[in-house]
Formats: sequence, structure tokens, C-alpha cells
Amino acid sequence: MSRRAFLTALLALPVLASCGEKPMLGQEEPAMKPKNLQKRIEAIAARAAPAVLGVAVEDLGTRQLWAFNGDRPFPLGGAARIPILASVMAETESGRLPPGEILSVRDVDLSPPPSAVADAWPGRQTWSVAELETLAREGDNTALDLLTRRVGGPGGVNGWLDVKRLEHVSVDRYRRQIATDARGLASFRADWKGDVAWRKAVDAVPADARARAAQARATDPRDTATPVGLVRLLEAFINRELLFEPDPARLLGRDPGYLANALPDGASIIQSAGAPRSDLGVQPTNHAEAFVELKDGRRIAFVVFLTASTADAAQREAIITDVGRAVLKEF
Repeated sequence: MSRRAFLTALLALPVLASCGEKPMLGQEEPAMKPKNLQKRIEAIAARAAPAVLGVAVEDLGTRQLWAFNGDRPFPLGGAARIPILASVMAETESGRLPPGEILSVRDVDLSPPPSAVADAWPGRQTWSVAELETLAREGDNTALDLLTRRVGGPGGVNGWLDVKRLEHVSVDRYRRQIATDARGLASFRADWKGDVAWRKAVDAVPADARARAAQARATDPRDTATPVGLVRLLEAFINRELLFEPDPARLLGRDPGYLANALPDGASIIQSAGAPRSDLGVQPTNHAEAFVELKDGRRIAFVVFLTASTADAAQREAIITDVGRAVLKEF
């Protein structure tokens, strides 16, 4: 049986521990109640329409997996930092990428906002790997592109994912390419750096051309992940399949809001979450990925995507928060 089939089977066939022995990882009785959870998430998805909701949740103790639109590819958006940073951390741990190594920033390396690295150019043109990693964790697009280039480009990241047998997560372009393609712009140029200049460049593209570009991005198989594929990456990371000494906060950071708003008393969270700026009244993608530890020590990995939403920022965040509450209520 494949690993995915095994995980899915846990939903319907809990594996009972042998009498008198502590159960091995993956052999404890599953805690989630799939039927109840399905109804709750279906109601949230209906409320979110016409946006599309994708969810994958894994109990890291039992390895019970539950998903909604789990095998549907979603644009990675800001969640691209997760596979990129995981590959960078693996290179650092192996000694092939020293944290103190200095990378130079050229004009062709600059990426759209948010980017403190681009904002500082040309006054500052060198950054250490450690500095770039910190900024990339906060969503700095230029920092992400520089680190991606250092590990062999998008092909290098995808090659690492393949070696680790992590399927259905794909990093195919630099952030600067994705951002311009999605808005009908030519290659990113240095005089577009910063929020004001970037917004001016985007607004100069006719609305119909931007709408066509956004639609093309929504159906593009590149730079996508399925919720199940990304939660599998989180599981592999925390279970030391990718690094000997995984640091969840170093991978995800501690973004506020979203799933953090769903936590019960005594729970803690390490979360990556966010969304790019809306355009033409549509938000291309919201994302939230997290490790949650409950008061009793149980650990849960979350992945939530919400794409093509016409709701405002507060409503979108509330939808993802409600997903978190629905899941945690079924534990």
C-alpha cells in the first residue's frame, strides 16, 4: 500500500494498539471525527463561495489525515516560502550553504513587494544567507528569489522535493516571474521596486488584460500544491525526514491571526499565513500552514488554501479561522 493510501485508510480503519504495550507512531486510535468535520467544512466552503477552499489536517501522533479538496492543486502564493526554505535549511544543515555566506543583489534579482531587500537596493547590495532566510520567512520576495537561485533555481528546489519523495508541491518560477505573469506585465524591472512604483506599474495594465492574466494564473499547474501534498511536507519536516534537527519556527515563522485566532486555551501555534494584495476585486489566494500543539500534548499540522475570493480581508481571515475552530472542535 502507498503512503497516501495508508494515511487515507486511517480515516475509516483505526489501528488498535496491542494490549499492554504503548502504541507505535501511527497505531494510536484516531482522534478526529471525519463525518462531523466534513459537514462543518462543507458549510464553511459554501459560505466562502465563489472562492474555493482547500484543507488538509494531520494528527501528527496517529498520522490520521483528513482533507477537503485535498488533491486539488492550489496556487502556492506566499506558501512557496515553505518548500524553498526547507530546501535551503537542508543545504545549510549539510554544510553546503553556510549561514554566513554573502550573496550579491543585482538589478535583475529584484522582486515585487513586499521586499526589504529590494527597498534597500542599490544602497545595500550584499546580504548573508542567514539574513535572507529571516526576511524570506517574513515573505520578502527578493530574499526568496535569491535563496532559490543559490540552491539551483526553481529546478533545484523541485529536484530536492523529488529526492525526498514529496509529491504534489511544485516550485517552477521565481517570485518576480509569477507576480508579473499574473498581472500581464513584462519582466520585473528595478524602477518598479517599492509599493508605490509597483502599484503604478500594475495599474497601467488595462483591466481586461489583467483579468485574462489572473484567469490564466488560476488554471496554471505551475507553482502549485495540493493541501495533502503540503501537509505531507510538514509531516516529513517535523518527523526528521528532511533534516536531523528541524526547527518549525525557522520554517514557518509566527505569523499572527488566521489559525491562531482559533486556538483553545493552553494551545500554541507556529504559523505561516497571508495573502497578496487584491486586484480587480478578487483575492488570488490566501494561505495558512501551521503546527498546533494542544494543551494535552497532541500535535496537528494544518494547511488551508482559499482562492479567488471576492470577500474582504477580514472575511477571508474569518473563514480560515472558522476552519481551524471546526477542526479543533472534532479533536
